[in-house]
Amino acid sequence: MFEVVYLSRRGNTKKVAEAIADELGVTAKDIKALDTLPADAFVFLGAGCYAGVFPAEITRFMNRNKFNGRKIAFFTTSAFGSAAERGWLEKQLKDKGAEITDNFQCFGRWMTLKRNHPDQQDLKNARDFARAVAAKQSPGR
Repeated sequence: MFEVVYLSRRGNTKKVAEAIADELGVTAKDIKALDTLPADAFVFLGAGCYAGVFPAEITRFMNRNKFNGRKIAFFTTSAFGSAAERGWLEKQLKDKGAEITDNFQCFGRWMTLKRNHPDQQDLKNARDFARAVAAKQSPGR
């Protein structure tokens, strides 16, 4: 079972989450409307990074859920797309005991930067990411 959960302020991460969820045949869920994750779900967790910082809501979500031993694929959107941004989220998840299987990053529009992102190619890449991760988690699918 797959869960796609995300935090998005400007809609960029939501678009990517919906592309991933569509590929997996599930519904993307905003973490602000989700208290806990099903215990047996493989989770695709997405968040937008704003000026190099993830919103506090993502930390609160991680604090109210159990990640010990849980497999996670995470995805991020950002106007800058730095590895340091992704590294922060990965460290937080690993510190909570999560097993990170994969990650995906795409640019997100912010003011005049990356104005057209996520674009159709970004969303195709997100669907390809979901398909590849799902295939590794469900061999023979």
